[in-house]
Amino acid sequence: MLCGKGILIDRKIRSPMRRQRITLGLVPARGGSKGVPGKNLRLVRGRPLVAWAVECGVRAPSIDRVVVSTDSDQIAKAAQEAGADVPFMRPASLARDDTPMMPVMQHAVASVEDIYARIVDRLVLIDPTAPLRRVEDIERAIRMHEEGDCDAVISGNVAHRNPYFNMVRQEGKYIRLVLEEGRDVGRRQDAPPVYDLNTVVWVYSRNAVMVNAERIPQRSRLYLVPRERAVDLDTEEDFERLSWMMERYEKGRLSEDS
Repeated sequence: MLCGKGILIDRKIRSPMRRQRITLGLVPARGGSKGVPGKNLRLVRGRPLVAWAVECGVRAPSIDRVVVSTDSDQIAKAAQEAGADVPFMRPASLARDDTPMMPVMQHAVASVEDIYARIVDRLVLIDPTAPLRRVEDIERAIRMHEEGDCDAVISGNVAHRNPYFNMVRQEGKYIRLVLEEGRDVGRRQDAPPVYDLNTVVWVYSRNAVMVNAERIPQRSRLYLVPRERAVDLDTEEDFERLSWMMERYEKGRLSEDS
């Protein structure tokens, strides 16, 4: 079942006050958007896009607190109505079009630790642009991270194109394979598998964010998501595809295991 249907939120159950370390669910949702103006407040099946991410995080048992980082009062209001905390507003310097996600995460961790006097042991990034995520996606990614031997778990799906076979770069007047090791690959099926990263769920350790500050740490594991659910909303065409996908879900044409 998709997140957000019939949500009942008990804020007392969500309180992390019993523990010194918490798993933080962070929903990044700034007000500006070049591709789709007002994207995070865009209604999807009658609810703001940001609410889909918030409600999924709130339903995940392993997340202690869901916080939204935003510079917009309207988004903050919609996020709170969906069950999130908005204990701080994101500064304008971290809400520009060219702002990377890492400083946004660092600001959120530092702010949450200061406000709630708890240590953020693990950060779960829940981007609003992937509304087809499920609670199971969040829980499974967290379990993978808890198993140890990694600093991050990053979601991805099997890529449609492959740099060993059918992706090229321009080099002067001519083109070359992105990866020259693929020169002897004669069929797509013989190329090593590669993956597109998506925004379904990214899980980081505290050190990965606050100390190493690497978007993709050296010790990262892949959480594989079916391509059918790896919708990443950046354009109007993406929203049209999302509408089509949701209609198929409602008609039962996509398996619950997809």
